[in-house]
Amino acid sequence: MQTLLILASLLATPVLASVPETVQTAAPLIPERPLLMKGEIARVDPYGGWRDDSRSSPELLTLLREQNRWTEQQLAGQRPLEKTLQAEWQARERGEPMPVEWLSEAGNQWRMGADGSLWQRGDEQAEPRQRLAPRQPADGYYELAAWSLHPNGRWLALAEDSRGDRDYRISLLDLASGETLATLPHRASDLLWSLDGKTLYTIANERNTLRPWQLWAWQDGKEVLVHQERDPAWLLSLYRTTDQRHLILQSNNHNGSEQYLLDDGKAALVKARQPGLEYYLDTQGERVLIKSNRDGELGLYQATSLAEVASQPWQLLWSGQDRSLEKWRLFRDHTVLQYRKDGDDWLDVLGADGKLTHSLPLTEGAGTAWIQGSQDPDSAKVLIRRQGMAEAPHQRWLNLATGQWQAADKPAEESLYQSERRWVVGEDGVKVPVSLVWRKDIGAPKALLLYGYGAYGTPMRPYYQPQVLSLLDRGFVYAIAHVRGGGLLGESWYKDGRGQQKQHSVDDFLAVANSLALDPAIDPARLFAMGGSAGGLLVAAALNQAPGRFAGAVLQVPFVDLLGTMNDPELPLTRQEYAEWGNPAAVANYAAMRRLSPYDNLHAAHYPPLYVTAGLHDSQVPYWEPLKWLARLRAHSTGPGPYLLRTELDGGHLAIPRTAQQRAAQEYAFLLTLAGVSH
Repeated sequence: MQTLLILASLLATPVLASVPETVQTAAPLIPERPLLMKGEIARVDPYGGWRDDSRSSPELLTLLREQNRWTEQQLAGQRPLEKTLQAEWQARERGEPMPVEWLSEAGNQWRMGADGSLWQRGDEQAEPRQRLAPRQPADGYYELAAWSLHPNGRWLALAEDSRGDRDYRISLLDLASGETLATLPHRASDLLWSLDGKTLYTIANERNTLRPWQLWAWQDGKEVLVHQERDPAWLLSLYRTTDQRHLILQSNNHNGSEQYLLDDGKAALVKARQPGLEYYLDTQGERVLIKSNRDGELGLYQATSLAEVASQPWQLLWSGQDRSLEKWRLFRDHTVLQYRKDGDDWLDVLGADGKLTHSLPLTEGAGTAWIQGSQDPDSAKVLIRRQGMAEAPHQRWLNLATGQWQAADKPAEESLYQSERRWVVGEDGVKVPVSLVWRKDIGAPKALLLYGYGAYGTPMRPYYQPQVLSLLDRGFVYAIAHVRGGGLLGESWYKDGRGQQKQHSVDDFLAVANSLALDPAIDPARLFAMGGSAGGLLVAAALNQAPGRFAGAVLQVPFVDLLGTMNDPELPLTRQEYAEWGNPAAVANYAAMRRLSPYDNLHAAHYPPLYVTAGLHDSQVPYWEPLKWLARLRAHSTGPGPYLLRTELDGGHLAIPRTAQQRAAQEYAFLLTLAGVSH
């Protein structure tokens, strides 16, 4: 009985004190709310009780508003700098705009705006007319994730999110009458019309976890379940082949895939799943091509026919050895492959016979390039978009037959900025690539902002960012640490920084920070860090392991409760993320996660000032992770802070376009102010 009483007292809910409107010098308290956590090893989370899956608790909302209000009070002095930054960003060169893509359907061309408006024109010379008014509300979150127009040009299917949790609502509209034919809630964003146009395919999300797991067919006001993925670690998705002749239902996890043809309305298996085997097929006429890791690295293969993908051997057309295939496009007479080699972007063009005809470097050093847009498969050219950290975006057409650019690059104007790629020797001797950019005419020791991500094999590309230039103009160097766990150097680089090897990502990040701190051009007392989502875990872990290395940090929707989240399979993404982070039910995995988890490794230390963001409806990193982490850090830190938290109460994982620039200005002004820059 005494034990039960003690546990009851631990789990009791403390009363949240209200915060007056006057300016406070101390952060409003985030009281402890101990909660016994799920998992193989029982433990009490001192702030776990702030989790509210409904996101509607009055006490929670009051607390989050108070934290937001205090953050605004603390940053009041930087308002003029924020406004100056926003004005600069509006005036900055943005480079060549992305080409506007129009869909040709039902004898017309169509385009959807990000605000949910639909536009129609007869041809490229015709004036567009609006067929559907904007659906984005004046306030709150809105995302148009996908749209699909029926071949008759009258029915329009939309996938929309009004909360930010990526649990979409599918609306089927009759454009002629304005009638809503169907509303399908709790869906993924995938939309496909059947080949005969009678059926709309959508994928339902599993409740609570939001895992895309059921394929449904809507026809004449009724829905039928077509296929269900029962493995909780696998996800469903849809796409149409390049030649528009086949519909593909795909199921995959981090390590494998399995595909089905939907051509006759049923899910016909193409090739049964095998542990560790990925395959992704596409067709153009009689050519059946497959991107697969059959021989280790992702390469390109050709099958004799769709019917024989499972039964006959594939012909290797392009090997992925020592290079990382990123995109590929099928054309009538060519196949185009975009890949990375030693961190640089390349393009290979194969003829219709599968033989290499052209190989072109697209970038060198701190730049990036890629195939832009969906491309017309009947075309004889491909559009390539390029940019760099000090190079505004631009694009050129490549003639696939000759391998020649249709227009030469404009002569590069003398730039105020310099960018380069360096290699830093890490703790275990591994060379870590770093992309840097700075302003050439500023000679005094510069402050440094180091950005990192390092997860899911995602290469953090050295993009052109107008916002970053404002930092450079004020004496900063901006750097991206391409740590293990990311994908800049290929599959092995990714695998060496995930699961039980995740500490390598943190080692690399700190090695880069320490190396750059020794550069005479950089002020070692003004090193700052930034990371978002999984990059927030990277930065938070680095702060635990070297709290004195950085003078401040910004963590955007950071994934910081590694153990708590991965111990709860009912949360979105958990079961699908075991391959990335590890399943804590395994002893070795648990031990590695316990050593790394930012929330569980906070300790008495002089943590630097921090600005942390969260989204109330974020389904990828739930709001309570940054909330709990910051509360616990405040309790442990011997430093003065400030330790600021801002939660978007009407948003999720992604920035709200309406306020994105304002929030970015607040983050950059926070770092500039810490660096001693006030204007």
